[in-house]
Amino acid sequence: MTEVITEENFENIPFEEQAKYGHVRSFFLTVMMLIRAPSGFFRKMHINKGLKLPFLFMLIVLTFSNIMNYIYIAYDITDSPAEQVISAFEKDPQFQTQADNFRSMFSSEPEVFDVFTSVIINFLLIFLIAVYWHFILRSLKIALNGLEATIRVFCYSTVVLITSIIPINNPYINFAVYIWWTLIMFRGISEAHEISANLVWRGITVALFATLIPFILIIAAVF
Repeated sequence: MTEVITEENFENIPFEEQAKYGHVRSFFLTVMMLIRAPSGFFRKMHINKGLKLPFLFMLIVLTFSNIMNYIYIAYDITDSPAEQVISAFEKDPQFQTQADNFRSMFSSEPEVFDVFTSVIINFLLIFLIAVYWHFILRSLKIALNGLEATIRVFCYSTVVLITSIIPINNPYINFAVYIWWTLIMFRGISEAHEISANLVWRGITVALFATLIPFILIIAAVF
């Protein structure tokens, strides 16, 4: 008879109890726990057990996500993110120059090596954003339990990328996934740093805008 496991059965999150649950099972238990009960997940998460396993979880998810994206793009099932941006620009004649610039930069066909480079770039980008967010949240007296706690939340929040198993090419679905990520981040920051919901919402809002501003400035400078 199959054992039913709920979040109350865990002393720590499953992925960090691989000796007990096994490598594969601990991964899927972690994914299911994050989907079903993110608050309970982050409540169980230890904040001072090192970053090896959170980094490994993020690396697995990023690898899976990028492989799926490569397959769908290579076989013309979905457009690449760059192609989606180009198509959006081409709908308005006044942005034709920007569309041409994007096409000249991202016109090559996807290659297998792109999967590896994308994983590394995304891994580093998420890590840097986590550090950036931590100092913003700490300046607002929100991230009080240390940098490791914030990085751990970011690592496990990448669970939303499992949606890449479905060929998504719809802005509304992409927006829904983004909202899901924001909610997981909210639960994670609140539980990991033991901070009230109102303070966390304020901190996440400030951090989101602080993250978007550099990208907006770069795009404005390029185009």
